[in-house]
Amino acid sequence: MLVPRPSGTWSLLRVPMLPARIDVARLQARTGRPVVHLDECDSTNLIARQRARVLLQQGDVRRRALPLVVAEHQLAGRGRLDRRWRSLPRHNLLFSLILGPDLTLVDAPRAVLAWAAALAETLDVSLKWPNDLVDGDGHKLGGVLAEHEPGPDPDRVGLLVLGVGVNVLQTEFPRLPQATSLARLRPRSVFDRTELMADLVRAVDGVDLAAPDLLERWRARDRTIGRRVRVGGVEGVATGIRDDGALLVDGRPVLAGDVELIGAR
Repeated sequence: MLVPRPSGTWSLLRVPMLPARIDVARLQARTGRPVVHLDECDSTNLIARQRARVLLQQGDVRRRALPLVVAEHQLAGRGRLDRRWRSLPRHNLLFSLILGPDLTLVDAPRAVLAWAAALAETLDVSLKWPNDLVDGDGHKLGGVLAEHEPGPDPDRVGLLVLGVGVNVLQTEFPRLPQATSLARLRPRSVFDRTELMADLVRAVDGVDLAAPDLLERWRARDRTIGRRVRVGGVEGVATGIRDDGALLVDGRPVLAGDVELIGAR
């Protein structure tokens, strides 16, 4: 791009090229899901929840191919505890899956942990309870936000929206010293965002929620258990997770909260 100089001459300004957009046709072919692709939105979870409400009104959600909502940029992305999730346009993965598992509401937290474990396995990273995607030093490169849209049965899942954010190509995170990305972890690797998103969606869709060892996959990727932690006003050693997904801190169950790791394994 040419820009004028004060002297009256012109100077060539190099404008960095944005990474390629998500290839929607390839993503649909690999996942078998209809894709709602947006250049920009407030939140993919917000759009997905609106779609989920319409699907529930139409009924028969167990037999439908449920949508995948993808954004190149979010203006009001949220993580757990309503934290903001900021991302450069076309650098990272920002998507929400609509899921229709045949589950009771009591079993839903276990399912979310299992889906987070599938994401961690695909990315070859670790997990911090309940569903932060982290590197070996605990730096966060992604996370999951699950939200429920109720159906006709108040005791069972209507539809679940699983929002996923993964830092892929972004390498600078001002005022976020604990953030990282795949590009920072593996600087010599080349990342195709479309292929990576398809791999993650297929991993989530492939989880067998009826497996008797459902949470073992999460435990295998965990870096919380055995550490001294602070969460929800409780401080102590994280000793395990219950079958319902609650974190045990010195034997006391914690159902929700943001874990701060304050001691070594």
